[in-house]
Amino acid sequence: MSNFVAFKLVTVNLIAKVLIFPRQKPALNLLFILLTISLNCFGQFQPTPVTRSNNHISIGGKNFYQHEVLKGQTLYGISKTYEISEEEIKKNNPDLNTRSVFPGMVLRIPDSKTGIKSVQTVKIQEEVAEKGDQPCKAKPVPHENDNFRLAVMLPLNIDQNDSLNYSDTLKADHFRFYEFLEGVYLAIDSMLQEGLSVTLEIFDTERNAETIKRIISDGKLDEADLIIGPVFPNEIEIISAFSKSRHIPMVSPLSTFDVVKENPYAFQVRNKLPRQIELATDYLGSKFTQNIIVIGRYAERKSPEFTRFQTNLSTQLKEHDPAKKGTFKTIYFSESSRSFITQDSASSSFDRYLSATLPNYIILASENEVFTTEVVNEVHKESLLRNIHVFGLNQWVFTDLDLGNLYDINLELYSDFEDENPFVDFADPEVLKFCRKYKENWNIEPSKYSFQGFDITYYFTKVLFQFGRNLTATVPCWQEYINHQPMITPMKFKSIGSSNGFTNQALTVIRFQKDELIRRKVD
Repeated sequence: MSNFVAFKLVTVNLIAKVLIFPRQKPALNLLFILLTISLNCFGQFQPTPVTRSNNHISIGGKNFYQHEVLKGQTLYGISKTYEISEEEIKKNNPDLNTRSVFPGMVLRIPDSKTGIKSVQTVKIQEEVAEKGDQPCKAKPVPHENDNFRLAVMLPLNIDQNDSLNYSDTLKADHFRFYEFLEGVYLAIDSMLQEGLSVTLEIFDTERNAETIKRIISDGKLDEADLIIGPVFPNEIEIISAFSKSRHIPMVSPLSTFDVVKENPYAFQVRNKLPRQIELATDYLGSKFTQNIIVIGRYAERKSPEFTRFQTNLSTQLKEHDPAKKGTFKTIYFSESSRSFITQDSASSSFDRYLSATLPNYIILASENEVFTTEVVNEVHKESLLRNIHVFGLNQWVFTDLDLGNLYDINLELYSDFEDENPFVDFADPEVLKFCRKYKENWNIEPSKYSFQGFDITYYFTKVLFQFGRNLTATVPCWQEYINHQPMITPMKFKSIGSSNGFTNQALTVIRFQKDELIRRKVD
């Protein structure tokens, strides 16, 4: 493993700039990066808390708060307190079009909740979350004049790693989070070049709940527009509660821990295995229409997972079939007898299930290495005479599989981030550009965590830049307007209920294209 390089964030008029420094001692770099970010991004400017005014006026039948600006208060902080956009405040205070707020300035803040007093608490989470299921009603407008605040929370364990000698390396359990962070920095650098203004702060959570509570109690997250992280469940629970109470969107980047339940401001990038299989069966139901054969492992024929898979597949096939008659056949393969077996436990030849004239779609519903190897070899024999397409439920990394056979059977694989080597298309110019830039800075090749750190940070900061701070209301528009081709982490978010957050509905499918003898992602 390699050492970590320092990035320095310098705040000039609250616009973050990234400067890349040569590789130095890891201990110095690790400490330097956190101190630099904290001092430069926040040491120069500490905003004064904003309290909602009790003074009201009525002009032309409209109600307004009269807010006197105190020293250190910002338009952003004022808009957050009054739960109204900066643009709306500017519209009612024309002076703000030519100058910033200043101490003693009196602003007219529209009071849009007529009849509700300022001391009342109004629950708006459910209304906000429901907007995720509505048609897109917004268009992207680059927010070049806004400075966004991004908080990234990772268990960097700086105290432990700061004691390293020059010849040492980071602890294996910690290194992946630094790789993720390296991807974050390159994403920020890319978005700065597109015009984004961002104040970034990195928080070392130390994998400690008390550290998280201290960060919150110190008010360090109060002004955040977006939180990426943390990682572990005990950390996520605390930040999720804070996110919900303060209406601050948070992204869970690496964990499958359920963060979206009862938090309409949460975004879950990764799903648990059952949900991943549901997404895979949804893809299969939309793609395959006839001559579908599921080959299960005989030893697993009564397992709950296999039964659930068949039920989900049957549902999806019928949903995508206009006649609602979509169905499939199931047979099993026994490794011990090396033969195919019917549902009635009788031996059977495989070719009797295949069409000689139409495409045959075969789904291998197991990841057992012996089963997969044996069945692929048997299916390959038939592919020499018939049109066969095979789908596997996850990335296979078995040395006994002949690569040429995989192309011959037109294999498609569902690929998950947990795979040892998730698919990255190194023929993609953007991937090559990222790898080149990464190696220039750290003198190593990026890992899957580096790719994911870039993908997630770039995607969400681009959303902030294009749609502003009200992320949850614009989710239906992201797919239409955010044209980001991820390197490793596809993203397509959807609300899972009125009081819940947003889960990732995207799926990575890899196709072995026989005509080109290459692997490609399936759109």
